[in-house]
Amino acid sequence: MQRLRWARPAGLPLALLLSACAGALDIGQQNESGQDASTSDAATANDAGQQDAGQAADAGTGTDAGNTGTDAGSSDAGQDTDSGTSADAGGAGSDDAGTAGGDQDGGAGDDAGTDGGVITAQNDGGVFVPLSVSVSVAKVKQLLTGLPPTNEEVAAVAANPSALKDLVVQWTALPQYTGKMLAFFSTAFQQSQAAQGDFADAAQELPETALLQDLRESFARTALQLISEGRPFTETMTTRRFMLTSRLKTYYAYVDERAVNDNGSTSDTLLKTNPTFQFTQQSSMGPIPPEQSFDPASPNFMVFYNKNIKGSYDANCPFDPIVYKQQAGFSSVMESFYQNVFIGSSIGFNVTLSDGTQHGCNPPAAPSIFVASDYTDWTMVNTRQPGSGETITPFYMLPALRAATELVLNIPRVGFFTTPAFLATWNTNNSNQARVTLNQTLIVALGKSIDGTDKTQPQSLAALDQAHADPSTACFSCHIQLDPMRQFFRQTYSYAFHEQTAAAQTSLPGQFAFQGVSVAGSNIFDLGTQLSGHPRFAAAWSQKLCTWATSAPCNEDDPEFMRIVAAFKSSNYQWPVLVKELFSSPLVTYQANTATVAANGETFPLARRDHLCAAISNRLGLPNACGLDVNTPYPSGLSGTVRTVANALPSDQFSRGVEGAILANDPSMVFRTGMESLCGALADKLVDNGSASRYKSTDPTTAIADMVHTLMGITGDRDAPRIAILTDHFTHAKRPAQGSAPAISATDALKSTFVLACLSPSVVGVGQ
Repeated sequence: MQRLRWARPAGLPLALLLSACAGALDIGQQNESGQDASTSDAATANDAGQQDAGQAADAGTGTDAGNTGTDAGSSDAGQDTDSGTSADAGGAGSDDAGTAGGDQDGGAGDDAGTDGGVITAQNDGGVFVPLSVSVSVAKVKQLLTGLPPTNEEVAAVAANPSALKDLVVQWTALPQYTGKMLAFFSTAFQQSQAAQGDFADAAQELPETALLQDLRESFARTALQLISEGRPFTETMTTRRFMLTSRLKTYYAYVDERAVNDNGSTSDTLLKTNPTFQFTQQSSMGPIPPEQSFDPASPNFMVFYNKNIKGSYDANCPFDPIVYKQQAGFSSVMESFYQNVFIGSSIGFNVTLSDGTQHGCNPPAAPSIFVASDYTDWTMVNTRQPGSGETITPFYMLPALRAATELVLNIPRVGFFTTPAFLATWNTNNSNQARVTLNQTLIVALGKSIDGTDKTQPQSLAALDQAHADPSTACFSCHIQLDPMRQFFRQTYSYAFHEQTAAAQTSLPGQFAFQGVSVAGSNIFDLGTQLSGHPRFAAAWSQKLCTWATSAPCNEDDPEFMRIVAAFKSSNYQWPVLVKELFSSPLVTYQANTATVAANGETFPLARRDHLCAAISNRLGLPNACGLDVNTPYPSGLSGTVRTVANALPSDQFSRGVEGAILANDPSMVFRTGMESLCGALADKLVDNGSASRYKSTDPTTAIADMVHTLMGITGDRDAPRIAILTDHFTHAKRPAQGSAPAISATDALKSTFVLACLSPSVVGVGQ
């Protein structure tokens, strides 16, 4: 017997919230006869009593991700660490590439671990027990869409196992699959953890929340668009086309105008091409249609309405109109325009008073000129550098940018590794000099980092840092590859990842030398070409997807894994082929033994945030139930508890120098407690809540059947024990008043029943 722990309805004694034989509610495995072979706790998912290994693994701050990860370097400021073992865990403070440790020489945190905190679970006695067809089909569909399987789908695979491939193809055509892949790619391309403060170097401004989400999602959407066009997945390394919103287009163009060199000096390129540029904010003329403000032929060109400056805000300052141009006392007119018109904030200026003193003016801000659709109107945009005498795309012409399908930029953009989100996450400085940026590029593209063991020699050592040029030093084995390859970035970008203008850098091209491939390069585009054609590309991305699907690395010498890699290659790197072959493979379904399972056991993880939120949203018909998408409304009437808990749940992470994903597989007390609160909040929304009700206590039979089939994802071949337990729970939970004990209503009893179903392993776990 198990006692439920959640925020129970008032007057409902906790002692009555019992789950009769909780282990029979949901299961991970069945034996050959179809009988339950598991005794998993109904409210958790294979709880091994261990603290969640990844929950506290904040890769952005370098906190401990779960393993030991000894530091191979020294905290001495004069000694740099070797990139091949345990380099700096946070930021770009040292000149190593950072591979799995916690050097304190300028990073931001503790040991980042070595295996990402992955925990696997083997069957008792090491004997392989295949999953039942219904469990394996439910697992695959949950991973790909978050949806429950149908009886017909399970029956089709039971009759013909090869039918699973056809089902995978069908499921990948659903919009829910796109949402799951959006989350996967955002993490796999290391874009999802970029924080607002990370963009300070590139833009000198912090992105607003909706823009930050666009920045994180942009390349994942680019990959999905390339896939939908039938392009080889290798083009994610070489593409110069990107999925952008209107807001992102203005950001790209603005960053391009505001050049920052290696010395940190900012150059306002707008004034170089248009030295008389100015704009006006006024109130007395009344509202001005934006199309007039941006029309060079209109008398209202560059004149914008700001109702908040109608009256004097400061007796010593101009108020209506205010003309911004390059003049004494004013900040950059370009920055002023970006802040005052686009962002909806206000940059102040100084005026000289009659006594000659300077006085600061801070006029009230006008609302941002952006509208909601500017953050969601995704379109594929080609980027290119200007030809001779050609000007770059102006950032301030918003109507033109909304319609633009091409941006002319000084800063080259190619592949995942030059996006603002990637470069902001792996920023650099004079000490590190893009070594971290290069190493993380290799980890994303090829699944391996520079570790000092690779003997591949570059074509030229001209870019080798002379402080590490002595072959007898410990650092040489890494720097001989790091330095010539990081030159791809240094030749192209300043430390703030703007256009490189230093002749000493632009004249020195990068050299690619990694894992058996050594090629002289000439520009940043050559780096993308070498990554896309590298022999490790297919295995690296097969491994990323396999790890995501199974929550543990797959053995790359497993014949089944090698078969999948070969199929991916032979298809000309078609992503749908990789998905079809992998998700119908016993590597994922556990329908047959594999070398990976024989060596490592089967993994039955908790449902990390992206899996859990997709399941809740898609199964219960509550779009954005976890409130993770700032551009989609949060469900009306749903307690903010769900959003609060979801943001604290363990999620897929990456960290500096760690080759694999950082995954939390085992539940913790924090996870369990959070899920109880989350499920309780969902119950309040869904049970006897007027027109918003999904479940009515006047019809508990229908409600409980839906909880089992839809929420828990249990098909008809194994639903009877679950329905019986939930029905028994509902029956015993409700009661009339007894002495001083208040009555427990049918509504509260059904809410308790929902919480029990919501805490079952098929909801809070994967593959159970």
